[in-house]
Amino acid sequence: MNYIRKLYKQDYRGFESLPHRRENVIEKYSVKSQRSLLKEYLVEDFEGKCIYCGWNCKRYGAASFHIEHIKSQIDNKALIDDYNNLALSCPICNTTKNKKPLPSNLDPLGEEYKKLFYRNNRGAIVTNNDISEVQRSLAEKYIKTLGLSKELYKLDYVYSSLNIIKRKSNQSEQKNESLICSITEVLDFIDDNYFRNSQLKF
Repeated sequence: MNYIRKLYKQDYRGFESLPHRRENVIEKYSVKSQRSLLKEYLVEDFEGKCIYCGWNCKRYGAASFHIEHIKSQIDNKALIDDYNNLALSCPICNTTKNKKPLPSNLDPLGEEYKKLFYRNNRGAIVTNNDISEVQRSLAEKYIKTLGLSKELYKLDYVYSSLNIIKRKSNQSEQKNESLICSITEVLDFIDDNYFRNSQLKF
């Protein structure tokens, strides 16, 4: 459990290492036939996780995830095909954001951005209290723009944490088969009752 709290303290989205976009991408978003390949790249580069909330596309299927333009396509037409402006986004964050610009030009993969938020011990994404008043105000704007206050992220935190515990238990020299079996049952229950492809109502 200490590993999990430390992980989410270092990055509220649960990235074990920050994503790195590949270089020399020649495919273009403006060419519709190339978008599926671009999404494959982004799924790999972002470990299947939404850049804003950390939700993993394995729970939806990558087809439900979106190619996100961090800087709006409307206001930044020159960046529409710039791979460094693209990211993987879950349908919740992307549809909540819609065409609204982000509240600042902070890079969502940068240190200044990720320190705006914190996962509390209930799994909610909240404003970090250890930042300035100006930064807290900015964090609140991001939470509103992206819908990061949704209750669903608490369930995602539990789900992700259980997966980490299961993985670590499987890697342990002294496997606790009973614990692994119990965790698997809980994960299966969540999969069957709360996560499904595109019919989830947000």
